[in-house]
Amino acid sequence: MENVISQRELENKELAKNAAEEGIVLLQNRNATLPIKNKTVALYGSGAFATIKGGTGSGDVNQRNMVSILDGLESHGFTVTTKAWLNRLNRYYQKEKQSHDEKLKDDPLALLAPAFKFDDPEVGEFEDSLTGIYVISRSSGENYDRKNEAGDFKLTDNELSNIKRMSEYYTNSILLLNVGGVIDTSFIDECPLLDSVVLVSQLGMTTGDAVVDIIDGTTTPSGKLTDTWAYSYDDYPTSENFGMENPKYVEGIYVGYRYFDSFNVKPRYEFGYGLSYADFYLKAQKVNVNEKKIKLSVNVENIGNKYSGREVVQVYVSKPQTGIPTPYQDLIGYEKTSVLRPNAQQKVDFEIDTSDLSVFDDELGAYVLVPGTYLLRVGNSSRNTKVVASFKLDEKVILKKVDSLMKPETDPTVFTENKVELENVTDVPRFILKANNFPETEFIQYQEKSDVTTFINDENPLPGKGLDEVVEQVRNAAGKTLDDVNNGDVELAEFVASLSTKQLVDLVEGQLSTKENSVVGISSDILPGAAGQTGMIDHKGVPALVMADGPAGIRIEPVFERNGQTITHYATAWPIGTALAQTWNKSLVKKVGFAIGKEMVEFGVDLWLAPGMNIHRDPLGGRNFEYFAEDPYLSGTIAASETKGVQDHQTIGVTLKHFIGNNQESFRNSGDSLIGEQALREIYLRNFEIAVKLGQPVAMMTSYNQVNGTFSGANFELLTNILRDEWHFKGLVMTDWFSSADPKESMHAGNDLIMPGSSKEDLLCAASDFGPEFDDQGNIKIKEELDIKTKGIKRTEMWNDFVLDADGDVLVKVRVDSNSNLNKQIQTWVYTGEAQIVDDDHVLLTGKWKDNNTLYLGDLQKSAINILRTVLKLKFS
Repeated sequence: MENVISQRELENKELAKNAAEEGIVLLQNRNATLPIKNKTVALYGSGAFATIKGGTGSGDVNQRNMVSILDGLESHGFTVTTKAWLNRLNRYYQKEKQSHDEKLKDDPLALLAPAFKFDDPEVGEFEDSLTGIYVISRSSGENYDRKNEAGDFKLTDNELSNIKRMSEYYTNSILLLNVGGVIDTSFIDECPLLDSVVLVSQLGMTTGDAVVDIIDGTTTPSGKLTDTWAYSYDDYPTSENFGMENPKYVEGIYVGYRYFDSFNVKPRYEFGYGLSYADFYLKAQKVNVNEKKIKLSVNVENIGNKYSGREVVQVYVSKPQTGIPTPYQDLIGYEKTSVLRPNAQQKVDFEIDTSDLSVFDDELGAYVLVPGTYLLRVGNSSRNTKVVASFKLDEKVILKKVDSLMKPETDPTVFTENKVELENVTDVPRFILKANNFPETEFIQYQEKSDVTTFINDENPLPGKGLDEVVEQVRNAAGKTLDDVNNGDVELAEFVASLSTKQLVDLVEGQLSTKENSVVGISSDILPGAAGQTGMIDHKGVPALVMADGPAGIRIEPVFERNGQTITHYATAWPIGTALAQTWNKSLVKKVGFAIGKEMVEFGVDLWLAPGMNIHRDPLGGRNFEYFAEDPYLSGTIAASETKGVQDHQTIGVTLKHFIGNNQESFRNSGDSLIGEQALREIYLRNFEIAVKLGQPVAMMTSYNQVNGTFSGANFELLTNILRDEWHFKGLVMTDWFSSADPKESMHAGNDLIMPGSSKEDLLCAASDFGPEFDDQGNIKIKEELDIKTKGIKRTEMWNDFVLDADGDVLVKVRVDSNSNLNKQIQTWVYTGEAQIVDDDHVLLTGKWKDNNTLYLGDLQKSAINILRTVLKLKFS
């Protein structure tokens, strides 16, 4: 194994630790227990040595090493009095984990298996120390949602007993939550002597180092929650409509703090909450509101006298309560201060577009500003804000008129009326806005679903049925390469018109690995361990794009052989998406993105399959750890920052995912998320819209699920009308691996690339008459592919478009030797007139073509153009 650590690894490790420290959230600190000065501690819990760096599934990372919480404490000079106890527990833990791993070693879908779970035993007796620390660890991952039960969302009896007794035994008691998302916190009430609770989260490879810096006061915690932590799971409005095959989004726009604030449900820890060792005082200094901008300056002072620290200034707005559902408040801005020493001050400035305060009026089909009084709020959490200004709009403003898209047959929304009235505030600056001073309504021009444009350079017959086709004659570009397109000698339309149907299909379908590792998330011949790659056409000068998974880092093989050389590609395991968002630090997240991009360039990765950014609709979402927040503004701006950082490297790009409505893992490949139009527009589309407009991502990945009856990967209204027509997205769209969406529908809908490339025959049959495929012995080829729904292998005889028929006019000559499995069938076919023996080695099969040429070349060409634009951007710039 290569032992030389590169300068890039060292730099990224330090940045990862900085990000990890800023993502840690101090939830409770009674008696100012933290930071601790005495470096002798008693440490408990399997999470102390088996600290979880991140979730399972495609978001895993192959890093060089991992610093556990135990490692971190010892390397920073702490004496752990329970080391012998932890060693004994570790031996038992490793035995159980080995047994778990052994069962999965031959499973091609091991990547998607449930995470290993371990129940801590009851602590027999406690070792002497002033300070006791207990670590609770939880892991979750792709393909499985969490459960509201002990050992997952809830503590086990042993864990609760251990924490309670520890808090009673030690002078100082600290609980570290090494978890990827929200857990039940009723233990707070059952452990009244517990001093401090720290949300460590899952912080990647430097978890232990980051935790110790917080514990000993080297760094003051500055993380803030990106989710609402309720007193009980039943307090969430989604609790009865989560995890079923067709979940109804009954809560509408009232997701997370929007619900808790609007229906007067008190949370344990609110959205945006996080304690510090320092104390801060926030005061709004300047406020100005007009029809274009909200300008605000907030002075932040560290009024503590002992610790330096950082504060997050959060800006919310309460909109007028009218017939359109609106929450009590929305987050509209946030900024993190620099490190402020005691008595130091910093002015934080905000400039917010007034149009960002719009709501979606589903009766008008428009984004509007409702008339009435708006309250501008400033604070450091959603439950700790103060009104600093109000402004009144005289009449409704229709900002943008849109078509009614992705609308459910029946709106499932039940929660439609805010139950908390806005306060009447008089002692703040007031402003008057006039509807007449706003710009005229913007009307979106949409592409028609029935239209398709096909480029031709000859008079070949054109397949396809049922659409309004426009045929454009273009110059013949035969013999030209993609380099000619790059040089401006050939237009892209001319280039794609020169490609055969098979070449087009090779472009719009990913290239499955020819090796045995062709499973979910591992299907690239160019870079071992990469998730996949696009097709290439060598003689046309079209190279492949290599994709690697994320979003907690680049997932590829860390060590492999290439041309007789040992290649080492140890990636950085960064904090999970939720922890990055908990920094509330856009500039830091951008730096993380830039560092990830640096690794991509070094490793040879063109597209990073990240950031993941679906909304935390429910705390049991199995993949919540990959995503950022329950709030679309926070989610969208963090994603945009990471995107900008990565794409500051001009030759690589990100892939935002999973577009859209992937808010649970249960039934993710077939389920139908039933979402009202306003909730779609203001919550589940809004975060992606922000990230697209601010970050300009190179690519988007569609989700597996359906939304209101249509698979996301085949939804024309989503991928063409909303993404491209409304948001002006210019990149490529790809499916998630082995999508259940119909590949033909995906092509027309605007899903340019089907990954990992297992449905080429479906497209060839739909766009041409594609004959059966045989091997050298005359056996019909058998296609083996992963059925993502059944998680098994599906086998299909490759007759393709050809159907045996004695009255048919299509003849297929087949070489058949003595070992062919067709020999027995041929006797029957000769008797029925479906086959003729030509000689000892060949037969003629008689048949006809299926009447299934439903795919237009124009749809293949449109997708190929979007893919080739991306290839040109990343490979020819």
